[in-house]
This record gives sequence, C-alpha cells and structure tokens, in this order.
Amino acid sequence: MRYCIVFRGLFLTLLASMVMPPDLAAADLKPRPVIVPTSEPDIQLQVVTEEWVPYNYTNQQGQVDGRATQKVHEVLDAAGISYEIQVFPWTRAMKIAQTQPNTMIYSIFRTPEREAHFEWACPLLRPVKEHLFRLASRNDIKLNSLDDAKRYITALVRGSVVHEYLLSKGFKGGVNLDLSADPSSLIKKLLAGRVDFLITTEFTIYEALRRIDKPYEMVISAFEVRDRSGERACMAFHPDTDSELINQVRRALAEHNRRYIGP
Repeated sequence: MRYCIVFRGLFLTLLASMVMPPDLAAADLKPRPVIVPTSEPDIQLQVVTEEWVPYNYTNQQGQVDGRATQKVHEVLDAAGISYEIQVFPWTRAMKIAQTQPNTMIYSIFRTPEREAHFEWACPLLRPVKEHLFRLASRNDIKLNSLDDAKRYITALVRGSVVHEYLLSKGFKGGVNLDLSADPSSLIKKLLAGRVDFLITTEFTIYEALRRIDKPYEMVISAFEVRDRSGERACMAFHPDTDSELINQVRRALAEHNRRYIGP
C-alpha cells in the first residue's frame, strides 16, 4: 500500500509538470495578470481651439489641422511638451481655457479686454485683414463707414473677437448681428440672403466657399475693418498654468518666429 501511495504522488507531480510550466508547478503558484505599460506620456498641457479655416479646423480624417495648428505642433514639440488638442465651439473653448489650469487656447487675438485673463505667447499668426463681405450681386449695398453697416445684418461667431469689437462699436445681437456657434453656417446664411454681411478674413471666406464648391467671385469686400487689421492671433494660457511650461513655449515660439515666416 505504501508503494501505491508513493507511485500516486509521483504520478500527480509528473502530471502537474506536463500541464503547467516547470517554475509554476514546482512553486505551486497561480499565474499573475500581465501588466502592459502604456506608451502614452502624461499630458502636460490641454490645448483647445475652434473651427476657423484655414488656421485651425477638423479635416476629413477627423484630425485637427490648419496653418496655425501646424505651427502649434512645431512649437510645442520643440518645447518638449506633451499635449492634446481638441476642437470646441469658441465660447466653450474660451470657458475651458479660463477655468482649467494647464490649458492653452489658440488662435486667440490679444485685446485689452482679454489681457488679464491669460498668460500670453505671441504672435502665432501674422496680422490678417478682416472685411465685411457681401454678395457680389448685392449692388444695392454701399458702405462709407462701419456705422453704415448698422442698417444691415452681419453674421459672425458668438463670443469671437469681432463680436466683442462690434459690440463696442454699438452693434447689437438680434438687431444687426446674427450670432452663431457654428462658423460653417455663416457662409450659407450669406449665400441664402438671410444676412447682408459676413465679417471675416479673405483666407477664411475663400476656404469656406471652396468647401461647398462655390466660387470666390460670388462675394466682394464691402468694407475693410481697419481698426482690427493690425492685430495678431496668439497662444494664451490659463493663469495657473505651470510658469516654466509657459516659458518653454514662449522660448520655442520666439525661436520659431525668428527662423520662419508665417503662417
């Protein structure tokens, strides 16, 4: 009987070594879960922007693209910062940038009203001229001054710098301003005759028309908004963003501007 017991024990030990790796069979251990390290670095900076072609927008592949976006990538990569860019309606992007530390927003114009709300890195873009565009067929519209436009309806993005600017000049929402959170809707309103003007840059309205297969010749500048044409768009940070991180970006931006022209 004793030999049977010994034989049975040897048989079980041999069986265990056949179905389990030798190291686990010998130690009688259960396999431990495999821990796969993440390849993604910790995000140091949350970056937000809006749809503003051709500077920052979501392309057909769902990626954040554009002239300003490319420069932001180059600057932040040169600064050695890990980041993530997300696109929101402008008012939401501004809300995030003003309430969440370690957040950067672009392309944002630096104005006296916004100065104290952010830490700034400038310039991101060269100055761009903005115009009141009308349909080329609307020969009935004649403007000699910005005040003349108050007799008409102008489409623009809610909360944008041009919205703030026109409010300061006496324009009013629901009276002579048609406000929208969706920039792509503005050109459609102009073409449909629902508004009289669209205030934007030549680059932006050209790209907006191209996207819907309409020729640029359908519109014409009725008035250049000269008071704003010298302003430059920047990158701006929540004031509680890490100061060394901001300085890294400022240095990288200054070097980029020294070496390259544009966008």
